[in-house]
Order: sequence, then structure tokens, then C-alpha cells
Amino acid sequence: MAELRPSVLYALLVFGAILAGLGLIFGLFYDTEKLEGNRYLNSYAEFNGVTLTEKQKKAVSLLQNSDVEWAHFRFIEAIKNDDLSLVNAFIDADMPLNSNSILLEIALGKSLDKKTLLMLLRANYALNLDALYRLPNYVTEFDEQLSAVSKPYSEAKKEQYRLAMMEYKKKFIKWEEALEEKKQHLLRACSNDACRSGRINDARLLYEDSEPVEPKLDYIARERVYVSLFTIFVWQKDRLLIKFIQQQGAELMANKLFLTDAKLIYFMVDVEGNSTIINTKQQ
Repeated sequence: MAELRPSVLYALLVFGAILAGLGLIFGLFYDTEKLEGNRYLNSYAEFNGVTLTEKQKKAVSLLQNSDVEWAHFRFIEAIKNDDLSLVNAFIDADMPLNSNSILLEIALGKSLDKKTLLMLLRANYALNLDALYRLPNYVTEFDEQLSAVSKPYSEAKKEQYRLAMMEYKKKFIKWEEALEEKKQHLLRACSNDACRSGRINDARLLYEDSEPVEPKLDYIARERVYVSLFTIFVWQKDRLLIKFIQQQGAELMANKLFLTDAKLIYFMVDVEGNSTIINTKQQ
């Protein structure tokens, strides 16, 4: 039997290793359902062998005929897309809702019928209308209102800084005068440059610790905000939703505005959009 040359054998080994590597990758990432476009083909398996009511049967059939997977994120997607027929189908088929923050997304969304969505979810799930929600950083439509809330505090800090700078400048002038006087006193005993240089350094060392510290103006900006649905609807001037929230018994509650200087401002917003600062404290 003829022996393979080392170069040929090496090439075959390399080729075999490549094939083995490709096979391993294919085995790890191959998903028949995904490749066939049926990743969630079996998402309705939980209904197999289960006795369903007529309402549930109709809802499941509608979802399947719409090529919608039985998955929570599809339910959330239907809510965000304002697709009431799919939302109702998910509800009728007893899909749980594991996201209270969906209320915030509805409030900030572009739905033309937010009230219907909120009423529908409120009627079928235990959702908290009194919760505070963190506004996403990309939301800018309430910048004017939030700036108005933080403005009194920011202006007060600027005034404190201005007064502190005035006081600092007075103290610094006196300190410089005292330092210069000390230098002149020490220099009287000198008759050469080396002595003068040493005396000047001595004077600086003597007064170094007593030099006034220049005040710094803190950088103050909005860090994060937590607001109620009521506040959002008031800022949006949506009278229909304001009335809806009030009818649901939602309570007026203090919103939270965190600033970059570690200050927390509690503020209330009334039905006319007027803001009142309740408390300001250090975090």
C-alpha cells in the first residue's frame, strides 16, 4: 500500500479539522424552526389536550390565522402597535401580562385610542396606576416642564456661588496683601539675591495653608426622573386621559427629579400643569 506524502497527509488533516469545526458551529447554531421560518411553530403546544372555552378557541384561532406566535413579547408588540383585535385575542386566550411598564409605553406612544387600551388592560390585569415610572433618556417632550421644576434650585445654587465668589475675592486680596507684607518684612534682612529668593519661598510656605479656596460651581443637570401617569397626561394636556385616571381613583403623588449634584427634588403637578416643589434633599 502506497504511503501518503507528509504534505498531502497534512492537507487532509487540515481539511478534516475545518469540516469538523464547521460541523460543530452548525450543530450549535442550527435551528430548524428558524431556518424554515417556523421558529415558533410549536408555541401553541400548551393548548394541546386542554379543554378550551369557545372564547378561547376563537381567540387562539384568530392568533394562529394571523401568523402570530403565542409569546408574551408578541402580546406586548400588539399593544405597542395599537392592534386591538390581537390584544383582545391574547387577553381572551388568557395570556398573562408581566409588564406594568407597558402603561408608560402606552402613555408615551402615538396610539389614537390610549384610553381604550388602558381600560382594556386595567379591566383584565392587576396594573398599578399609582406607580412612578422612570422616563427614558430619549424622551425630550417634557424638557420645558422639568426645567421649570429644577430652575428655582439651580438659580439658588448660582446665587450662592456668586456670593461665595465675592467673599472669596475679598479674602484672597487680603491674603495676598498679608503675604506681600510678610515678604517685604523678611526681605529687609537680606543683602543678596540668594537670601531674597530663600525669604520669598519662606513667606510662601508660611502662608500656603491659609490661602483661601476658590469655590466651584456644581454642574447641575437632570440625571433621571420618575413621574406618574397623571403627570404625563397633564403635561400632554390630554383631558380625556386625565379624567380617566381620576375616575380610576389614582392618587396625586410626588414625582422625583434626580440632579447630577446628588440632589433629589420631590414635586407635585396639579391638573392645570402647575408644579409645586414638596421637598429637596441630598441623596
